[in-house]
Amino acid sequence: MDSDLELLQRVRAGDAAALAVALDRYWAVVVRYAATILGDADRAQDVAQECFIRLWERRETWTLEGSVRGLMLRLTRNLALDERRRAGAQARAASGALPRSSPRTPAEETESAELRTAIDAAVSALPQRRREVFLLVRHQGLTLREAATVLGIAPQTAANHLSMALTSLRKALAPLVRSLA
Repeated sequence: MDSDLELLQRVRAGDAAALAVALDRYWAVVVRYAATILGDADRAQDVAQECFIRLWERRETWTLEGSVRGLMLRLTRNLALDERRRAGAQARAASGALPRSSPRTPAEETESAELRTAIDAAVSALPQRRREVFLLVRHQGLTLREAATVLGIAPQTAANHLSMALTSLRKALAPLVRSLA
């Protein structure tokens, strides 16, 4: 099994088999991360496809440092945020109204237990940057350094955002934890 560095070297050299390995290794991660940003599984799949297309088309420009996972998540974040802005602008233009959050689907409602709902609400209430750092580190399994690279911030700043996010979540969920105890 190739390391991330070897995999990126092979992709840079034009090895289509290496791209297939990257797809197998990172597809689910990229789709999940895009879905957390977009809140839509179909649009997340579209973003993931675009992400891998860009990886291949711009393969000669990628530097051979960091991780492929970090590179993929940085690409995903940028593409998903672009997609979210584009969709919001289209919706505003079509309706002439201010952007509204999309309603939760019935499947999501039934799937969520009281604890999951409370956690989701607490995470959603975090400021955007704290939420992004929290999701990258706790849900995507990135290190603070990788999350900082994805977001284009200093590692210490990422650590500060994670610490503040955890403090906010503890405070928001404390009543629920006390009631369950």
